[in-house]
Amino acid sequence: MKELAVAYSDEKGQEIKLTTSDVIKYISTDESVSEKEVFTFLNMCKYLKLNPFLKEIYLIKYKDSPATFVISYQTLLKRAEENVNFDGYETEVKGEIPNMTATATVYRKDRSYPVKITVNYSEAVKTVMDRQTKELRPTNMWKNMPEWMLRKVALARALKEAFPSAVGNAEVSEFEAVDIDSGDKRVQEEIKEGDGQKAIDEMYGVSEEEAKERKLKLYKILKEKKIDTLSKVKEILKSVFPNTNFDKAGKYVFENMPDDRIRKVIEYLKETKE
Repeated sequence: MKELAVAYSDEKGQEIKLTTSDVIKYISTDESVSEKEVFTFLNMCKYLKLNPFLKEIYLIKYKDSPATFVISYQTLLKRAEENVNFDGYETEVKGEIPNMTATATVYRKDRSYPVKITVNYSEAVKTVMDRQTKELRPTNMWKNMPEWMLRKVALARALKEAFPSAVGNAEVSEFEAVDIDSGDKRVQEEIKEGDGQKAIDEMYGVSEEEAKERKLKLYKILKEKKIDTLSKVKEILKSVFPNTNFDKAGKYVFENMPDDRIRKVIEYLKETKE
């Protein structure tokens, strides 16, 4: 493969030089990347002034599949916030899985109407094949923090539509950890009114480790209260979620339950007398 190279300065003024060898050895997920794909990636980095060594842009490549150029979520949000016409955003999540939706509204000072994007859970959720059941199931992030993930997808799409020149034609990864409450107008107003922490908690969701700890806490409470049969578990679930049918729930019902529901079960059990 021909050795290509680009030299440019990123937005911080740092001098960057990228070569074909750099991309193949350090950046691309697979060495089978083609010369054309490397050429496109190098020039995209230069044009958008992105630094792949700082994880601002990725080259995702799998054998026999075209390469995908992915911008990190932080980069997109940062580029939008630095734009002189950026005027904040709002996000809102409604409903429960599988009918959950997230709406993001991004405002620009130079436009009469904001960009408003609504995303359905079913179209955005990322899934993997379960090795035992051979069925598709949500990835850990989507299983433990569905509201947070869906909110990020909606916001990423709205930001990209409102500021299309920020990242060009590259895709945006919503899986980067990022504070998405810092510019949300609703959260800012609630902080001023003294009730911002609740809104921030709703935005952040929880980490995978926190979700595991909460699940262990639930199992401990169930054991203490001697809720040791599936029929007893179903009775609890029917009380906590009266509008949900748990007739077909199995013994692993809590393993696939979103963290927000785990919290509700724990709260219910704490309030219930022995």
